[in-house]
Amino acid sequence: MIENLPVLTPDAARRATTIARCHDRLAARRRKIETRERAPQPRAFGVERLLVAGLCVAYLIVMAGDLFAIAARR
Repeated sequence: MIENLPVLTPDAARRATTIARCHDRLAARRRKIETRERAPQPRAFGVERLLVAGLCVAYLIVMAGDLFAIAARR
């Protein structure tokens, strides 16, 4: 059965198209990453800080309320 199989030889044209496709995909991925990695706007930092600070203050207020409730039971 092995004697009936043809000998495989490298196909230069197919190799060239595969390499070209690979280079195109890599270039497209690089372009996509470059456009995605831009610096965020300064206003976004301010909004994010305010949101985090607000959540922290709300958490601390709830915790203080729980502590007062526990102290009032004793």
